[in-house]
Amino acid sequence: MDGPFVDGGITVGTIARPWSPCSNGPRSEERVLMRARKIQLSGFGGPEVLQVAEFEVPALGPRDVLVRSHAIGVGWPDVYVRTGTYPWQHLFPMPATPGIEMAGRVAAAGAEVADLQVGRPVYVSSRLMGFRGGCYAEAMVVPRDVLVELPGNVDLDVAAGLAYYQLAVALLRAAGAARPAGWAMVSGASGGVGTALVQTAKAFGYRVLASVGHDDKRAHATAVGADAVINYRTDAAAAAIAGITGGHGVDLWLESFVGPDFGQVFRSMAPWGKVMLYNAVGGHPAPAFFDDWRAAMGKCVSVQYFSMHVYEDDPQAMRDLLSAAMRLIVDGAIKPPAGTFFKLEDAAQAHRLLESGTNRGRIFLRP
Repeated sequence: MDGPFVDGGITVGTIARPWSPCSNGPRSEERVLMRARKIQLSGFGGPEVLQVAEFEVPALGPRDVLVRSHAIGVGWPDVYVRTGTYPWQHLFPMPATPGIEMAGRVAAAGAEVADLQVGRPVYVSSRLMGFRGGCYAEAMVVPRDVLVELPGNVDLDVAAGLAYYQLAVALLRAAGAARPAGWAMVSGASGGVGTALVQTAKAFGYRVLASVGHDDKRAHATAVGADAVINYRTDAAAAAIAGITGGHGVDLWLESFVGPDFGQVFRSMAPWGKVMLYNAVGGHPAPAFFDDWRAAMGKCVSVQYFSMHVYEDDPQAMRDLLSAAMRLIVDGAIKPPAGTFFKLEDAAQAHRLLESGTNRGRIFLRP
């Protein structure tokens, strides 16, 4: 290689000879990454533990692909990893780099990777790599077998947020016993996951009732497709839901907050309705939760807790869900709203915004 130089914060070098299938070196652009930056944490704590570090890009193995990042998704799993509260912390060895998803382009490929051209748009999901992290970086070396190819015309800013739409598709498929084309309630509808759930539920044929905590979030929920919006802090929820649904109630309730008063949801459920929990950021329900549930037994309401970790040993199912989410977007059934972007070095600010609960839709890092 000729002498290295710096391009946009990434140290690169030029390839002295072109790659060929018979060569031992990587197939590459004229320039290949040598050193890059990443966000690293060596201990748990607040956003301030997210520090920029420079690293040497590892040499490519024969089945490896070097991906140059375009956009990196920021989500709650990253916060849980940073604070040491992630239930699957063993999947995240320290010191480490957070980030479960990234979209970018192929920058180089190992000698045995013949099906990916330089510049091909790809998606990286750590859910397919056996650990939860690594994507808060300007570049990644990824095994070819876990790399997800993207359509050539895809918007990489949209693709970087696929994880939440993957979750939404998985949740709605798991809730298949709920009455089709009925009413779905999405709590926290203005956040990243809530936005994905509103849009995906609409694509699945539901009428969507969105719940938000501030009136200034109503417009966002409506803009992404909600048929009706309630403010759970100020509206009389049960009465509002009854009025909106014509007394029918909610067929599918998608919930991430829970909290002490969660038992009240049973008052608003339709017969044979289903409550899907996928988080409990507000804490556990009060013990009276079971009394409330039993009081609604005449409706035969079911409650299920869902986690993407059920697919840990089924990477093909993970891929199928990603493909289904991507297809909904490519076909125009879902149009993700523009996200909020921060520079890679401002990852701490991105986490502060996420934890503040004031964001609308997804948050991303731009390398």
